[in-house]
Amino acid sequence: MARPDGKDRAARRPPGPSTRAVHGPEERTGGPMSTPIVHSATFRFPDLEAMNAAQAAGPAGAFYQRYGHPTLRACEERLAALEGAETALLFSSGMAAITAAFASHLKAGDHVLSLRQCYGGTTALLAYGAEHFGWAHDLVDAREPDGWERAFKPNTRILHVESPTNPTLTVVDLARAAALAHAHDALLTVDNTFASPVGQHPLALGADLVMHSATKSIGGHADLLAGVVLGARARLETVWKARKVLGPVPDPAVAWQIERSLKTLPLRVRAANASALALAQRLIGHPAIAAVYYPGLADHPGHIVARRQMPLGFGPVLAFEVRALGLEPGAAATEVVNRLELICHAPSLGGVESLASLPAHTSHVALGREGRAAAGISEDLVRVSVGIEDLDDLWADLEQALAPVAARAPAARG
Repeated sequence: MARPDGKDRAARRPPGPSTRAVHGPEERTGGPMSTPIVHSATFRFPDLEAMNAAQAAGPAGAFYQRYGHPTLRACEERLAALEGAETALLFSSGMAAITAAFASHLKAGDHVLSLRQCYGGTTALLAYGAEHFGWAHDLVDAREPDGWERAFKPNTRILHVESPTNPTLTVVDLARAAALAHAHDALLTVDNTFASPVGQHPLALGADLVMHSATKSIGGHADLLAGVVLGARARLETVWKARKVLGPVPDPAVAWQIERSLKTLPLRVRAANASALALAQRLIGHPAIAAVYYPGLADHPGHIVARRQMPLGFGPVLAFEVRALGLEPGAAATEVVNRLELICHAPSLGGVESLASLPAHTSHVALGREGRAAAGISEDLVRVSVGIEDLDDLWADLEQALAPVAARAPAARG
């Protein structure tokens, strides 16, 4: 397309992720800097032909909010541009997004393979689907991909993964997972929440659908609840039909909040990733720590794959196992989290504030102690979502919280 100044837009190099985050998928020549919030759930038309055309446009139309909405669509287009997807659909929560993605591609009798280390809500969804919708499912270990193929069945329709996993940060080779799923005529769906749309691009590695909890890094400020599914237009058509039937559409004001937050997403991701790596490196060898989980560490089993898949760093989340030192399982980790002052004791992740949580009591409580042990999740595991505070302040808070455990460690080891 020729511009008034004679420059050919098509001849220019594609903009980078920070530029796309700020300006969106298309260059605008005029109008408001911020996408207007259209506070209307329904739209009127001059005649039947115009109404039918808007309805036929689906998520790109302005017919009725559950079908499609202009404020939602502007946000969806910006998200798709960042993820490298043809299109995207917004939902009222991350779980609504995953539910719609599954429901639109599964029927009674179909089988799903998912990681044992996946988010607890996803595992709960699969159990609910087995009870109410007739889905079958099996869990495979993210740490042992060589064994996944044996778990496929003739009726397997979806292989669902996260990378890095929640909360032990196991890295999945997404290209390998896609090849395996496709060899069995199944889809690869990827929960990309930990990495964010600018931190990892599963679609480019062969994934069929990508989901995010937009509540996390995308929103980034602990002030909204939303989800998104991204992929090819043909694949998203069935997801849109599920959204239209089930109805989990966010409010236009939430879509506006997400679009506003996307403008700073690359800056926030880079800052949080850098601090997470530095904290993980400082925690290694600390007398209160039994193990540190972070794919940015050179000795992490998935480090090489993560370097290939995550161009902006290794994510804002790290985890560490506190030395139990003869205490009841979970007691040492509880003591550490209760002593934190700057780092907030709270669920969720990906925000500007650093958060610490105990997966045994939050994201993976539903697994039970035996289920967590099978997934490699210790009762003394602490998950930290690193925000954008000053690194030295975060480290000082961790040091003082770990101090009592460290003081007991020499005597316990002697």
